[in-house]
Amino acid sequence: MTEILNVKNLSFSFGQRPLFADVSFSLQSGRLIRLTGENGTGKSTMMLLLAGLRNGYSGTIEFNFLDNLDNRQMTSWMPADANALDPNLSAMDNLRFWQNLRGLNTDDGELRRVLANWGLEGLYKIENLPVDLFSTGMKRRLSIARLELSQTKLWLLDEPLFGLDDIACRQFRDFLGAHIQSGGSAVVITHDDRLVSNLNHDVLHLGRKGEKH
Repeated sequence: MTEILNVKNLSFSFGQRPLFADVSFSLQSGRLIRLTGENGTGKSTMMLLLAGLRNGYSGTIEFNFLDNLDNRQMTSWMPADANALDPNLSAMDNLRFWQNLRGLNTDDGELRRVLANWGLEGLYKIENLPVDLFSTGMKRRLSIARLELSQTKLWLLDEPLFGLDDIACRQFRDFLGAHIQSGGSAVVITHDDRLVSNLNHDVLHLGRKGEKH
């Protein structure tokens, strides 16, 4: 297995208040890390650091993708409380935007196929209806469709099952498993043990005052 992420002595503080300190771990292709810890121990902040969306830390975060692409091209981030969607655009236009941003030329047939995979079929729904009118679960499924199309190797997932019904949860578990089996990797925050129970994974626990085990 190839090591794609190496974190050494990572520390972060809010002002004078340390959140976590000297956290070190590595992640290999075909593996998953489950990030655990009580509320307020820095799980979501850790994900923001890995996604390159927050600065002000000490230590190192190193990526090692074989094709030497920028880590932002090879990493996808799914926050717990947001789906990175433009509420004024349709589902199709949201996917077109993200594919164009990643430099991927994806035809509309492929976009429709992936939308249908996540229960968002129907020409009016996907081509005309603004995402602002979607339910919470529909927005989450559209965000997952974006993830499926991304072709990224490393997924950073903060409560990815948020807003999904039981059927979609089971589908996402299979989807994540296929990603890991194909050599992809992920860092996941989840309260649902079933999401990772059947996958090769390690646990990184963030404790108070930098305690980790």
